[in-house]
Amino acid sequence: MFLLFTSPILAQLNFSGIDEVLQYADRNSLQTKQAALQQSISKKDEAINKSGLLPRLNLFGTADYYPIITTQLIPESVFGGSADKFRQVQFGLPLSFAAGAELSIPVINFERWEQLKRFKLQSQQTDWNSKANLESLHIQVTQWYYQSLLTAQLVQLNKENQQVINELLRILEDRKTNGILNPADFNRSKNLQLDMQTAGVEYEKNYRQSMIVLKQLLNLPDSVVLQFKDSVSGKKILQLPGENEISNRPSWKEAAAKLAVAQQQLKESQKAALPKIALNGKYTYQWQMKPSAGEHVNYDFSSIGLRLDFPLFQGSFYKATRQKSVLQLDLAKTMQQQTVNDLTRQQSDWRNSYRAALEKQNLLQQKLAVATENLRIAQLNIKEGVMEFDEFNNIFQEYNKARLDNLQNLSDGIVYQLLLNIK
Repeated sequence: MFLLFTSPILAQLNFSGIDEVLQYADRNSLQTKQAALQQSISKKDEAINKSGLLPRLNLFGTADYYPIITTQLIPESVFGGSADKFRQVQFGLPLSFAAGAELSIPVINFERWEQLKRFKLQSQQTDWNSKANLESLHIQVTQWYYQSLLTAQLVQLNKENQQVINELLRILEDRKTNGILNPADFNRSKNLQLDMQTAGVEYEKNYRQSMIVLKQLLNLPDSVVLQFKDSVSGKKILQLPGENEISNRPSWKEAAAKLAVAQQQLKESQKAALPKIALNGKYTYQWQMKPSAGEHVNYDFSSIGLRLDFPLFQGSFYKATRQKSVLQLDLAKTMQQQTVNDLTRQQSDWRNSYRAALEKQNLLQQKLAVATENLRIAQLNIKEGVMEFDEFNNIFQEYNKARLDNLQNLSDGIVYQLLLNIK
């Protein structure tokens, strides 16, 4: 019983405004979860690469069988015999077991040092990429949120229009009954009613579509009902004190980070062929035996020293790697310029649309006020029988267009105002 009564409550989310919706998106969207995972993976890549510069200790064990054992001729004089004679000496026994430990400590590795710097820069690039994805999410959520408010307002407007048309039909039907109305005008008013009902179906469809997209962006199941206490009607497009600079946008920062990674990758490729020095140490315990003769021997040994790796020739590997890094650097510069151009154009489009909406705001409101007054007069005249259907229909269509234009302009102006200061 508890679940039965609480489930409808749990399946509804209420939002007072766009800020609450964006905060919910930041906490629950798939982009947020993906960003967190990408950042964690990037940090792990950095840690993995850093481990290559730390000491490495390995334990090992081997078991070998030698069907043919290495032998060597040694002068008999070594054993106190004649100098012109030799003795065949065997090295080791057939079965050999060994266990030990190896220690390696990098001392000089220019390539690894530059590689570590690159992974740190890539971690910063991933962070800015995540922020750019979240900014894109904010843009989409803002646009679809106000699209849902607009379509909801249009649904309400259509219901009001249907009430006006229903009253019109009632008046015209009385006239038709009394024989003082052209039947064609009555049929045209009926068609107008059907047009309003068809438009209502379309508005409902658009509203549901905006809700589908919003739920997908917010990572919500279809069963959840979204309720917005906000509305487009009654709002005003405000003057912007300023707008967000393009250089502060995450996409700009990401492009700069990609360029820094490419520059670091070029340094890494230039130092790949330089010498590498590491300190190596090894301890081994060995036990050898010959079961058929009942012989066995065991001993241990160790070594410590420096290992120098100086690559001299490996085909065209190092040359091709450097050339590839140069090309990647040129590509990063081109992509950075493309990003700057895209952001500049996007910001200019938003600014241009915002200014147009701001300039049209008072004009459309005045036009709506005139159209509203004309509709009021037309409704009185149609009741009194001093106005024909054609004139009323023209005034009614002008009123609808004025309301639609005003609502669309308000929605556009508010959206572009928010986008110019998106964070």
